[in-house]
Amino acid sequence: MPTPPHTVNVLSFLPETEHAGIRAGTSAYDCTGGIQAAINSANKVFVPAGTYLVKQLNLKSELELYGEGSASELKAYDNSTACEFMLVTYVRDGGTPHVADNMRNIHVHDLKLNGRVSEFGYMQYFYLLAVNATSDLTVERVAFYGFRGDGVYVGSGTLKTSERHNQHIAVRHCLFDGGTKDNRNGLSIIDCDQLTVYGCTFTNIGNSKLSHSVGAIDFEPDHNWSVYRDVTISHCKFIDIDSVNTAGVTFFNGHQAGDNIHDWVVSDCQFTNCYWGIYAATKPKPEGVPDNLSVLNCHFLNSVRFDMNIGGLNSTQISGCTFERSPPGSGPGGDAIRLGAFTNQTSKNAVKTIITGNTFIGIRPQMGAIGVFGAIGMVCAGNAFIDIYGPCISFAEDESTDHARSIGNVIVSGNKARKTQGSALGRTAPMSFLGTSNQLRVVKGNLMLQDSYNYDNDIQKGITDVEDAADIQFIGTK
Repeated sequence: MPTPPHTVNVLSFLPETEHAGIRAGTSAYDCTGGIQAAINSANKVFVPAGTYLVKQLNLKSELELYGEGSASELKAYDNSTACEFMLVTYVRDGGTPHVADNMRNIHVHDLKLNGRVSEFGYMQYFYLLAVNATSDLTVERVAFYGFRGDGVYVGSGTLKTSERHNQHIAVRHCLFDGGTKDNRNGLSIIDCDQLTVYGCTFTNIGNSKLSHSVGAIDFEPDHNWSVYRDVTISHCKFIDIDSVNTAGVTFFNGHQAGDNIHDWVVSDCQFTNCYWGIYAATKPKPEGVPDNLSVLNCHFLNSVRFDMNIGGLNSTQISGCTFERSPPGSGPGGDAIRLGAFTNQTSKNAVKTIITGNTFIGIRPQMGAIGVFGAIGMVCAGNAFIDIYGPCISFAEDESTDHARSIGNVIVSGNKARKTQGSALGRTAPMSFLGTSNQLRVVKGNLMLQDSYNYDNDIQKGITDVEDAADIQFIGTK
């Protein structure tokens, strides 16, 4: 029979004179050495309720580190670089580029990790859990609180030039609470093959001093050998991720080079008061290189800008979602879904986008509830548009300076448009089903959409089918 795992209590490795203070949260003792000795000595390490001041703790393969929930708190000892990583697998050149050599089978659960950002302030590379060259890691019911940089960093090494890969990482029923919005990301993914994030809550995350790469979950690989694929984010809540340029989830695939980056699912999630709900930044994509993003059965409420920005992804499905402003017509104005972008003097067309079975309520758009700036292949079918304060679907008329923006192969079919009430200001929603824009301003323009069809939509009487003086022609295949 296999030998059962050996279990130790970290208090057995700490001075007995400190036990009462640790339990009461008043001890100033550095617990790092004792807890590290416990980790080194056993496969199961129990952290009883109390507050433990720690610096860096190094994890190992075949380890279960656990406590009694948030009552078992590991707290940053001080503001020094010795506290840069609270829990970590490999640092610097540890590990190898080969996943067969990875640290593996680690289970961290029922703990609170506290980075003390309210006392020490923002620090980009200070992480509560740093994961490098690791396979089969499960993190459950852990409260990541007051992180100064990232709550969890799933990286390719703590040296940017080190090629390292992670596999099979699961983060379940965790709380990511930045405490104050003076941090970076709740969960930062640089490299991970097969990631599951389930039932987690993200709040108080953001940094007004930073202009990009900040949010609850940020996918941002650093090299063409970086991997993030087969990602599932489900039943999570993203609350008040509302600092400027901050997103609930950011997908960046600028280092896509073959099979390294693809297949992401976001399902059954709630995005409430986020600056952006989901933001996808990408290099211009050819039609033959799919990203495969699916956003299913999610609820977006009162996003500051766009609920979803699909800058240029290839093969995106958005189905069964609700995009809502409450009260209707409120907020500064932004599209529920924006397809295509023009950044850094480059057009990025969304490729092969399917938008089906969604409900749009009370949106006051910049272009349209669905704003189409650039799209090669789009199906918009079976959606319901209710009390939209502008066009339900608007197509950009202007040409970008690189002359690469394109809209074509569009199908609009089986959608419903309805009015139920006036705006939050007591006036009737100026609702139309289709519209055009120029320079991101709603205009009465002229547009011909090649290889495109518009049919069988149910537009309530009193809603303008096509904006007055606008001319949108759907020209099917000859």
